[in-house]
Amino acid sequence: MAGDVHEQVFNEKQFFTEDVVGEDEHEGQQVSAIRLPGVVPSSGSGASTGRPLAKPAAELVAERTVAPTKSGTGGAARERRRKRAAERATKIVYWLETKYDVLPEVCSGFENWKEAPSASYDFDLLWCDTAIPADRFMKLKQYQKMNHFVGMSSITRKNNLGRNLLRMRKQFAKEYRFFPDTWILPTDLSDLKQQFSNSKNKTFIVKPDNGCQGKGIFLVRDVEKVPVDFSTTYVAQRYIHKPFLLDGFKFDLRLYVLVVGCDPLRIFLHRRGLVRLASEQYVEPTGKNLQQSMVHLTNYAINKMNPNFEENTNPDDAQDGHKRSWEAVQAHLRTLGHDVETLMEEIEDLIIKTLIAVQPSLSHFYHSCQPDDLENAMCFEILGFDVMLDHKLQPWLLEVNHAPSFATESDLDRVVKTEVLQDTMVLLNFSPEARRQKKREAREKMEQRAMGVSKKASMEERMVQEQDIARERTAWEDAHLGSYKRLYPSEEKEKAYMHIHDAAINIWEVLMGGTSRRSVRLTQQPSDEATDGDGKGDKGRKGSKGGVDGAAGKEGGPPKRTPEQVREVVERLMAGCSARPRASEEARRRRGTKGDQPGSAGSAAATGGEDGGEAMGEDASTAAIVASGSSASGSSTAGVKPPRPEVQVGEVIKVQTNLGWESVTVRAKRTNGKIDIQFKDGEYMRSVLPRILREPPKEGGTAAGAAGSSGGSNGGGSANNGGVAATSASVQDELAEDVTVGISGSGDKPAAAPPQPHKSGTWSSRVGSGGGGGAAALPSATLVNTTPPTATSSVGAGGFASSSSSIRTAVG
Repeated sequence: MAGDVHEQVFNEKQFFTEDVVGEDEHEGQQVSAIRLPGVVPSSGSGASTGRPLAKPAAELVAERTVAPTKSGTGGAARERRRKRAAERATKIVYWLETKYDVLPEVCSGFENWKEAPSASYDFDLLWCDTAIPADRFMKLKQYQKMNHFVGMSSITRKNNLGRNLLRMRKQFAKEYRFFPDTWILPTDLSDLKQQFSNSKNKTFIVKPDNGCQGKGIFLVRDVEKVPVDFSTTYVAQRYIHKPFLLDGFKFDLRLYVLVVGCDPLRIFLHRRGLVRLASEQYVEPTGKNLQQSMVHLTNYAINKMNPNFEENTNPDDAQDGHKRSWEAVQAHLRTLGHDVETLMEEIEDLIIKTLIAVQPSLSHFYHSCQPDDLENAMCFEILGFDVMLDHKLQPWLLEVNHAPSFATESDLDRVVKTEVLQDTMVLLNFSPEARRQKKREAREKMEQRAMGVSKKASMEERMVQEQDIARERTAWEDAHLGSYKRLYPSEEKEKAYMHIHDAAINIWEVLMGGTSRRSVRLTQQPSDEATDGDGKGDKGRKGSKGGVDGAAGKEGGPPKRTPEQVREVVERLMAGCSARPRASEEARRRRGTKGDQPGSAGSAAATGGEDGGEAMGEDASTAAIVASGSSASGSSTAGVKPPRPEVQVGEVIKVQTNLGWESVTVRAKRTNGKIDIQFKDGEYMRSVLPRILREPPKEGGTAAGAAGSSGGSNGGGSANNGGVAATSASVQDELAEDVTVGISGSGDKPAAAPPQPHKSGTWSSRVGSGGGGGAAALPSATLVNTTPPTATSSVGAGGFASSSSSIRTAVG
């Protein structure tokens, strides 16, 4: 696929032509050859040989006089093409796929900007009202820009936003309290139902995960009215029943946030914004007024249908109409004695933290689609942050819109949205000179590649270039902000949010089972490259990577693999394992056969405990399970893997997913050992190797992990009852990390398995539960790992096998 993409994006025909192609030059056009006088061109039949024919002198003279006329016509056409190409070289060309009239007006208002005749034209700016797929982004050239990031749905879809923020709240409970308690339905349905009896505020607002303009939103106070639809995903949030009111109306803020880079994040907040009021006086929700959407919802699309709705006639008036200017409302709040500066600081803080939570994902998608781009400038996006204020003037994030409306139905809309778009286009820094320079550089690289003299820059050289470009770009942006305010990055902000950014990277690595690309930061030094062999020199993250990786980093880079190691990597990947073995396994391999001796599993487990809860090696983890069983039964089979379980088609088994242990039906068996399974709710997973829980004899007892101090930093012990083996605490910690996506909690009590739903919306059972301070206790059963566990949990690769649109992932 990479080769196909390379051919589509970089081809010789594109780079060996002139910098600018004329508008009327089309593929397949050929300059007609001038026929020599007196020569008949040969035909396909072979009758004519092309030899000269005897003609009168008058005819030869006539033909000679016609030839210059044809040549003159072709020269005139080439001259016109050259003029058009020269004109194109000084223009910025945009292609708009939009329904809003304000966009063409703004773009045509800039000097030397013109609209492209078609989507296939060589444009500089691509604007689309809807999300742009990754394959279209991959085909863009490095001087082209588009108005969406691939992967921004991580926060623009309500369920993804709730899931990602809940993960961060698990790590930073105080820093991520700026959004209401959230439940993803139907996954968290049982926990949500418990909230109706345990909490005082029993009003919840339910939204479709991908809705807009207030469609499908409703309030519930009765547990029986909570939707139970496994074909649709909903997001339920605790209703803010004491909002801040303007003239007795509930309202929310629409703030325009511009993101012009993902590595590093480049975040700007526009001073213009909208305040959208409900069209009916607010009253606290009761069982009788839940259906009054124009009281409780502030969506403009809903309230403009109310006959009582009033349009704004004066953008500078903070008390005019049901849609007002955010600047005017700020001035009004200051006159009432409120601390608007602190409010804005809190709003800016929640914007930065929301985007940092998904920065690793955005960076991964960006560099996967455009690996050669160094400037981090091919994508930008104007996000609509919807924020509500409570009675204490505390901001609450409601949702993030990837395509905020640019309709201009009033003078206020036109003033605000026109200024937002104009300042955005200026900040993007379109330049014909930069476009020509990028074309020349691409052509030179192609020529060097064709001659075999191309040289690929090292990782350290690339990081130096990216850091220099980032600093130059930051200085230029600060001089052309317009009405935007820079939120991130700056040296002060990077230091303040570095621990949060590092945690977001670690969470992403655990989820994906891979290694994140080293992030570009203004504060880091280029020499930090040598601190980690994977190109990650961040001081805050060095401690999380030990063993072989750390040793390689000290040498200045990872050692090259031998042919035997390459073959081993291929075999591991074909078997569904991670490409790199864990540190404990690598150390045992160096020791030779010492790792197979009795007691090696125990030493490996002890090593994992001393390393602060680091996951054990594949063989060591399995050996620890068997060793724990042997200690109870008196056998001496330590270090022997249990046989792979045989399952039959139609058999009902229990497998481990990110939701816990679930009963599934085996639907098919494949030749490579993988199976197809179907859950009780109808979800179907193909070609997976999950962990299977063998049911113990009925007379057996139960075993649970007990917290203790002998298991390392994650301390945990094991116990058995009735002669049934219990897993060791270290292995239980590893399994708990698989279920909870490696996020350590703050509790010190062991969490029961299967995971219990979160309380008060602080965590979601979709991504597991259980704090890092305790070990997840397994049921009284023998755990059989059908595929060796990887160093970290992975989604769609290695440890997890997931369906394309599933809310589950099978843990393998």
